[in-house]
Amino acid sequence: MLYRRSEAKAFGRKNMRGIWAAIPYPFTKTGELDEKGLRRDIRRYVDELKIDGFFCGGLVGEFWALTMEERRRGQAIVVEEVAGKAQTMPHTGALSLRDTIALTRHAQEIGATYVVVGNPPMSTREPGDIHEYFRALAAEVDIGISLFNSALCGYSLTPEQVARLAEIENVFCIKNPQPVEHSDQVRRVTAGKIIVCDPGEARWLDNIVKHKDQVYMSSPDPYLLQTASNQKMREYTQQAMAGELEAARAISRTMDPVRRVADRWMNGKWSAPSVPIAAIKYWSELLGFTGGAPRAPVRPFTEEEKRALKQELATTGLLA
Repeated sequence: MLYRRSEAKAFGRKNMRGIWAAIPYPFTKTGELDEKGLRRDIRRYVDELKIDGFFCGGLVGEFWALTMEERRRGQAIVVEEVAGKAQTMPHTGALSLRDTIALTRHAQEIGATYVVVGNPPMSTREPGDIHEYFRALAAEVDIGISLFNSALCGYSLTPEQVARLAEIENVFCIKNPQPVEHSDQVRRVTAGKIIVCDPGEARWLDNIVKHKDQVYMSSPDPYLLQTASNQKMREYTQQAMAGELEAARAISRTMDPVRRVADRWMNGKWSAPSVPIAAIKYWSELLGFTGGAPRAPVRPFTEEEKRALKQELATTGLLA
């Protein structure tokens, strides 16, 4: 471990920076975890796109379709292949608290930088029970824990619940895919005790300016809206961090065409009771990553959908 439990908040505040991505796990044609493809993709994320950190094994990683052993193996592959060149944050949330603790301990043992845990999909949604889930987890591990306040589990944490969880010693961060007003309230009630991350790329520049955010964590956008030769997101981030706001906004505006495609095919889908994993994987494939089909029962793109997405992306210049 790079830090003790008591140092988790300070370590994260100092070291969790830059542009982070939520990455998919590719599968072979027979539906097994494609370890070679995953390793190849990670090397490209790190070496070509210079991504600073990885949220792995979460919604984009199809964790609901993985066995516990596959989740452990995915964690290990990402940590091994990153090889210290970037930070790692495996998703370790599970239906069972015992499984969550086991996955979190595994991530800690293999050298992950932090973990992230989604809202537990429990039969009880009593605030006290939900708090106990996270308190009991945090007491069993030393690694820094990020909350993941996704409503896809069936409910969202209120700002007041987040504030109470922020008091736990090694809870240091929250990924908060909620309306802007919710995130603003979370920032107010947590009063700087944890890092608050808005995963909306279109709001990232404003969050740097308004809230002095130091990390974008996380979505597929860092590897879907950029290429090795066209890293507009990184460019506007660097300009904004340097205080060159006019230049940052000018660069950001050039991404509007590809953002509109992302809104149609992906961003507008997250509020529905599904994850746009088929779009994410085919878009990845068009950019030279492994891509492939989601794991059953999620259906892959039809040939018609593939043609339509490819045609729209071609008009943005991204595929060139």
